[in-house]
Amino acid sequence: MRRTASLLALVLLTGSVAYAEPIKFARYPHVANGKLAFAYHGDIWVANDDGSSPMRLTAHVARDSFPRFSPDGRLVAFSSNRYGNDDVFVVPVTGGEPRQLTFNTEDDTVLYWTPDGTRIIFACSRGTHAFLSPLYSVSASGGLPEALPVDSGRAGMLKQDGSLLAFTRLGLTYWRKGYRGNNNNDIFVQDVKTKKITQLTDTDVKQFRTHVQDVYPMWGADGMIYFASERSGIFNEGYPLDSSDPNG
Repeated sequence: MRRTASLLALVLLTGSVAYAEPIKFARYPHVANGKLAFAYHGDIWVANDDGSSPMRLTAHVARDSFPRFSPDGRLVAFSSNRYGNDDVFVVPVTGGEPRQLTFNTEDDTVLYWTPDGTRIIFACSRGTHAFLSPLYSVSASGGLPEALPVDSGRAGMLKQDGSLLAFTRLGLTYWRKGYRGNNNNDIFVQDVKTKKITQLTDTDVKQFRTHVQDVYPMWGADGMIYFASERSGIFNEGYPLDSSDPNG
């Protein structure tokens, strides 16, 4: 009896100090307002930005991906193929039934919210061109999506004051390591008011053999554009870029 009690005490003590193992293969993280959103096993999860107190937001046999917090932190937008192809959905950060916002037969990939929190920017292939499509936005309350005034876009984010759009025109061929050619991605910025577009990376066409893939631009709180690049040979490093410098 005494031995049984001692073993039980040991089990309880061991369980009280045990820590959860880190998860593997979490994808598409977004950090904002002290919270972390990510996709894991095809569902959307949120946690504190240190990884504590995780909570599952969606539970569906479909693939949910690309979660993005609204600027006020109350909603999470994400893409889901629960009706056959990826569409845009939103769900309260506290949980609830996701609400579908887009209904096209093309895949819609959530990118970011507009700074005022009223619309969600996403990439798709619904443009009239056979191979190029502009970025689109859709109201968080529903309605018809609207094209952004760029001829082609696959990733992009509006600056916090809404004045500039940083974007890439083409899709990333990440599986073609060391690719050099006319499908290389570069960072562009558009003045929202004047609609002028400026290329920021790989601007010297005479140096085309040194051009690399520059992708996934996002605005930092310091006004710089941060993006991933193959400059070091892999995409595991990020780089800052001054939007006023066309020679990045």
